[in-house]
Amino acid sequence: MATLTQTLPRRTLLNTVAIFGGEAVSRVATAVMALLVARRFGAEALGQYGYALSLASVLVLVPDFGLHLLTTRNLAAQPGLLPRTFWNLHWLKLPLVLGVVLFTVGFGEWTVRDDGRRLFLYVLVARAVLQTFSLAYMAVFKAFEQMQYIALVQFANAFLVVACAGAALGCKLGPPLVVASFLVGQAAETWLSWRILHRQFPPGGYTGWDSRFLRGMIAAAAPIGLTAMLQALNLRLDVLILGIFTPNEGLGRFQAAAWFVIGTFLCASLLMAVLFPRLSRLLQTPSARGNAYVESLLKHCFLFTTLGSLAVWLVAPHLLRWTFGQNLAPAADLLRILAPALPFVFVNTVLFYVFVAARRRSAYLGTLALGLVLSIALGFLLAPRLGAAGSAIADLVREVVMTASFLYFLYREELAPATGKTMLLLLLGALVLCLPLVGWAGISGHWESWPAAWNLLVLAGTLILLGLPRRGELLLLVDEES
Repeated sequence: MATLTQTLPRRTLLNTVAIFGGEAVSRVATAVMALLVARRFGAEALGQYGYALSLASVLVLVPDFGLHLLTTRNLAAQPGLLPRTFWNLHWLKLPLVLGVVLFTVGFGEWTVRDDGRRLFLYVLVARAVLQTFSLAYMAVFKAFEQMQYIALVQFANAFLVVACAGAALGCKLGPPLVVASFLVGQAAETWLSWRILHRQFPPGGYTGWDSRFLRGMIAAAAPIGLTAMLQALNLRLDVLILGIFTPNEGLGRFQAAAWFVIGTFLCASLLMAVLFPRLSRLLQTPSARGNAYVESLLKHCFLFTTLGSLAVWLVAPHLLRWTFGQNLAPAADLLRILAPALPFVFVNTVLFYVFVAARRRSAYLGTLALGLVLSIALGFLLAPRLGAAGSAIADLVREVVMTASFLYFLYREELAPATGKTMLLLLLGALVLCLPLVGWAGISGHWESWPAAWNLLVLAGTLILLGLPRRGELLLLVDEES
């Protein structure tokens, strides 16, 4: 039997391990901090932390503005652009960072009345300011597919965060000071990334403002940046809207359930961080191989994530008890409503990267704008009436509609026309079959019951229409020649 290193090309295997072992540690640190806050300080503190994190997660994308993904895409295709890209990237970031800092201080002092939310917000935005530069350097590592450096700096970050958080908890400090451990780890990560980049990928001597090059970067990055902000708002707006109508304790329960949605998004982002350089090369021009790659990616994402969603629905009470503690176990009903959204969050994230790689701006901008409109409309419609359950239902509806939109664009843009059309028809059929159950749930108030039926319909339809996973299709996703 072939070994793993014989089946997977060495560079793909190394990059996959580096991303999931390194970058995942850094991203999961945010979730782990939520667990510490929930277990040590309770649901109210988790609600404050979740609100601040939702806002900071959107603000961190302002100095990003699509520049990181653009850097990876451009340098993967044209490595010689590194010197001009590196220095002009900083010229663009500095005024954006200043704008974020000024907005945060003004919003915190004049709008946020809850002291806990305000302190968490200041800490997390300070971390985001350091993080934006670190992520810019990691975009270079990704472009050259040398992702072991990402693992190195982010393991260092995670080690310092854990050490400082442990010391803060041991000294019985308050929640904002425990969360401030992020600042120590992030400062170390940014410094190490700078040193490694200058040693391994020298960007050359300092260069001044290049107006023509900057205009080109802004024009190319703006659609990606706008889309990333729309994507973040879609994921976080539910917490911000619910926070208007629900006190911190209720918001904390919703945040515990919604953390699995955010975790799904992070897993999809990590996967695409590995695959995006190859995807950019494949979809640079239309080709049968590029279409086959997208079809295989879409099929296996639907299959595996729907299975995972069913598992989450079945063990929801135990899952919350094991992670956030006994006092947040009642959030299981919310998690069961959100469970069917997990496959769609994953697929939507993957398809976002597909359309960015294929340079189909109208597809990803239009779909995420639609998602934002739905988030706002359904959030303000359902949250005042149904509370946290209403926000969960709004999330599920938004993700399904966005997936349908992405599938339509796959068909129309001929990136994976057959699979896009098949999955779109499958979703419409599953929706028609589930409507009676949804009506019953609205009458009885048992919103958590029907999602399992939806998941089973989607899984069965995918298996029937697209077939079981095939070794050749899976190997296509890691083929170095692609």
